[in-house]
Amino acid sequence: MLIVETILKPDRFGGIGLFSATRLPKGSLIWIHNPIVDIAVRPEQYEALAPTFQALLDKHAYPRDYKAYDGVIEYNADNARFMNHSSRPNTYQDDHCRVFTARDVQPGEELTCNYLFFDPRCDVSWNEEPSVNVDAPTG
Repeated sequence: MLIVETILKPDRFGGIGLFSATRLPKGSLIWIHNPIVDIAVRPEQYEALAPTFQALLDKHAYPRDYKAYDGVIEYNADNARFMNHSSRPNTYQDDHCRVFTARDVQPGEELTCNYLFFDPRCDVSWNEEPSVNVDAPTG
């Protein structure tokens, strides 16, 4: 669940991105897990959904825990689902699944994360940025 003010607007790829509405100093906590907003979907629940909602989950959900992957995916029901990938993100996730800013973020700047950090199987081949070591500290 996002705990900072954000706005949605077009990103540089022609899609939608998540942008900070305020200045966020380095180390600002911006996201915490909330089971009401961050919905866990088990495989049998996914299979029971309409194809249109499965497609939404295919686009916006991610493995709840890739290290002990049990098929459960997580869907952020707030604007966090619009955070885009960057191999040089301005946010990072700690060991407690909290998300912080990796550097100062200015108002109107897009908030980004490295998808490979929480889903190493994610296809980011479309990304034109050079790849980085996902195990390297980013915060």
